[in-house]
Amino acid sequence: MKKWLLLCLAAAVLLVGWRPVPREPEGLALVRVLGVDGPGPLTLTAVCGGDDQRDPSRGWCVGADFEQALEVLPWSGEEELSLTSVSYLIVGRDVELKDVLLAVLRNEELGASATVWLAEEGAAALLGQCEDPASGLDLLTRQGAEAPTAVEALAKLEGGETLSLPLLAGEKPALIDWEEWRSAA
Repeated sequence: MKKWLLLCLAAAVLLVGWRPVPREPEGLALVRVLGVDGPGPLTLTAVCGGDDQRDPSRGWCVGADFEQALEVLPWSGEEELSLTSVSYLIVGRDVELKDVLLAVLRNEELGASATVWLAEEGAAALLGQCEDPASGLDLLTRQGAEAPTAVEALAKLEGGETLSLPLLAGEKPALIDWEEWRSAA
């Protein structure tokens, strides 16, 4: 009887410590790169992917402003898109950057740690020609290209400091220069 009691107690201890590994639901694609173009209507381009995806899912939508476009984005691709893993925010020269960054920081899914990059010909054009932009941007980061995070970029804009963004072009994408952001005053 004591052996059964000890065996049951050991099993209970093991079961209490067991927790299932959290996973994303099937059919949900994690957006790694989010592109933003235009002052209004605003265009969002989302690309999922990374090391584990060969053919990254994509989404594209238009809205009157960032918040409205963001509401439509999850259902704009072949799979439902999740914005909880956005690592890179690529902007075109025509965006109202301060407004976009404020909206990014207010959004519960998007994070303040996404880095901000500038696309030479616009975010949609750049992301349209890149097969897997997240891997390319991961490589640029490992090579030492340091883009500001969304919170750092907004702090510089709000503080009247110079904001330099890495300028991207090409299919990988490639870092071609650094450019000072010129905000419309």
